[in-house]
Amino acid sequence: MKKYISSIIVLSFLLFSQMLLGQVPYPVTQTPNPFPTDYNMDKKYSVEKTEDYKDIEGTPYLNKEFQSGLFYLKDSKTIKLPIRYNIYRDEMEYQIDGVSYVVGSPEILEKVLVGSSEFMYFPKISKGGYFEVFESGKCTLIQKKIVEYKPSEGSKPIIGLLPAKFVRKADVFYLVINQTQTFKISNIGSVIKALPDQNIKIKSFIKLEKIKNIKKENLIEIVKYYNSL
Repeated sequence: MKKYISSIIVLSFLLFSQMLLGQVPYPVTQTPNPFPTDYNMDKKYSVEKTEDYKDIEGTPYLNKEFQSGLFYLKDSKTIKLPIRYNIYRDEMEYQIDGVSYVVGSPEILEKVLVGSSEFMYFPKISKGGYFEVFESGKCTLIQKKIVEYKPSEGSKPIIGLLPAKFVRKADVFYLVINQTQTFKISNIGSVIKALPDQNIKIKSFIKLEKIKNIKKENLIEIVKYYNSL
């Protein structure tokens, strides 16, 4: 009987320990680090041999330098690492021990914090990818950032050589309602159309606040108001 009770105590302790482990950050200091392997994170390049963007004007990154960041995984683990967002390739890059990697399975992510910006991966919106999140609730305001690559046009009379370059395009806003319906925002009318359950109040709010366009600050105010109703 004592042996049986002892076994139960040991088993309970092990289960409790596993529960605790699920709440702590992933052991990124472990050598060799298991994070890239366990979570299908692809080794991308050495820091000394960063992608050959040096001969291209502009930048494909939101911020060229890695920033302090956090990966929040859907299995409740949290990983603190230097992160940067490659807009052109739509990839999250991170560093461990001087080596750079790219997230190979973005579906495992609940969200990503890069500096002061929050991103979520939405596979079914537009072509899928990472979107910056500005407001969350029954209505979530997100933004798709876009960078295009323009190849070199060669040498032209008077102008000379036109080098290849990355060009930042206009960002695109979306409203996600109850995590199920998605609406692309092109003007104030599309905002009102996306929120039919509070149509009259939203129209009155827009008129009262004299909102004329879909600047980020205006959309944030509208979504905040809608989520408060």
